[in-house]
Amino acid sequence: MKRQSLIYSMSIPKSSPSNPDGDPQGRANQKLRTRQALIDAAIALRDEGHHPTVAQVAERAMVSRATAYRYFPSTEALISEMAADREMKPLDSFWQPGDDPVKGIGLAANALNTLLIDDEIGLHVMERSFMSVWLDSETHEPLRPGRRMSYIEPIVDSLKGVLTPRARKRLKQALSIVIGTEALIAVRDISGASVEESLDTAAWAAKALVRQALAEEEQARQKRK
Repeated sequence: MKRQSLIYSMSIPKSSPSNPDGDPQGRANQKLRTRQALIDAAIALRDEGHHPTVAQVAERAMVSRATAYRYFPSTEALISEMAADREMKPLDSFWQPGDDPVKGIGLAANALNTLLIDDEIGLHVMERSFMSVWLDSETHEPLRPGRRMSYIEPIVDSLKGVLTPRARKRLKQALSIVIGTEALIAVRDISGASVEESLDTAAWAAKALVRQALAEEEQARQKRK
C-alpha cells in the first residue's frame, strides 16, 4: 500500500510555487497566435476575392466558430482589424533626422495614405468601426490607434530649433487632419477625387502646412529684429 502511494505521488507533476497557475505567458502567446491566424486567414480570403465572414475565417484558420467570435464578435470588427493590421513602412526607410521636413512629410502622407486606400472597403469599415466604438463608449475617450502620429511627430520635432513648442503642437494637430482615414474619405467621397488625385492632394496639403508653419516663424523672426 505504501509502495502504491509512493508511485502515485511520484506520477503527479507538482505545481511550481513560483507559478501556481501554470504558464500564463504561454497562454497569452497562444491567444496572440490564434488572433493572428484569424487575421491572416481573413486577409487570404480577401486576396482571393472574397468578402470573408467570421464563420468563413474560422474555417480557414481551423478554429471553432465560438473561438473566432470571441476574438471578433462581428464581420465589421474583423474587417476593421484587417485594415489596421497592415504594416506601415518604417519612417527611417524614407526619412531621416536632418532630411528636408517638407519632403519628408509628403513622403509620410503618401506612405500611410497609400496603405489605407489600397483597401478602400476596409478603410470605410474601419472608420465606421471607430465611430461605433466611440458612440458606445461611456467616456468618449479617443480610441484610435493614432498610427499617423508615428510619422508626424518625429518629422515635426526635427524642427525644435526652428519652431516654438506651440507652433509644433499646432502643426502636428493640423497634419493629423490631412493624413489618415478621414482625409482620404473626405477627398474621395466629398470632392470626387480619383485615388491618384487623393494621394497627391493629401501629400500636397501636408507639405503646404509645414511650409506655412516655417513661413510664419520666419515672419515672426523678422519682426523681432
